[in-house]
Amino acid sequence: MVRPTFTVCIVVRDRAVLLVNAVRSVLANTFEDFELVVVDDGSRVPVTTVLAEAKLAGDHRVRVVSQPPTGIAEARNLGLRTATGRYLTVLDSDDELTPDALAHLHRLLSATGGSWVYADYTEVSRGSGRLIRLPEYASPQRMLVGVLTRPRLPFKHSGTTIDRRLLDRIGGYDESFRLFEDIELMLRALKSGVHPCHLAHPIVRFHRHDGNVTRGRLAGLVFWFRLIEMYRPVRWPGVGLAFKALRTLSETGKWLVTLGR
Repeated sequence: MVRPTFTVCIVVRDRAVLLVNAVRSVLANTFEDFELVVVDDGSRVPVTTVLAEAKLAGDHRVRVVSQPPTGIAEARNLGLRTATGRYLTVLDSDDELTPDALAHLHRLLSATGGSWVYADYTEVSRGSGRLIRLPEYASPQRMLVGVLTRPRLPFKHSGTTIDRRLLDRIGGYDESFRLFEDIELMLRALKSGVHPCHLAHPIVRFHRHDGNVTRGRLAGLVFWFRLIEMYRPVRWPGVGLAFKALRTLSETGKWLVTLGR
């Protein structure tokens, strides 16, 4: 069976214009050995209709699968089950891949033999872009602590690329997480000893807007506390409480910043 190198997977619900931009950005990639799987998580206007109106439905590389409005983790798992590529590349429906994204990913994976890549990105707000350089870590354990404690996550899930064999080994997304299913997957991988490679090149344009899920900062603290209980590296008394205090201060500060925008 001939399979593409990459499956780019987009999960969407009711973001027609943004989805069209995301799909076009994938199809514009210079590395052409890929398929695009779009998971429609119960959109009021079906994705098939949106893509047909944008004249994108005829591209053989694009496949659409649908489910009732169930949730992001379930939708991501449906995309994973549908994908046939060697590597799964995640793209949020309100983001765009750069035209050289898959070429850079392929070059790094071929050179390193890596199985998990996270990449720099460009944050776009009010028409201007800002390059976000992400840190590298000497070990999975250090990155795990960074994910739990840093105010800004040291990775972005959109653009993350994972070998399907590794995903099959560690399992898909935890469907008990209504938020932060991407963070849970990363923490689970790190705890199992996976050491992600960092691609020091921006391959995603992240558009900040009022619909970003990450703006639900304070409501998400319950999920952060659950992640800390599950994945904090040591069980010494007070460590979990200290991690939770750091995360509360961080999320509260970011929430206050969004109020001023």
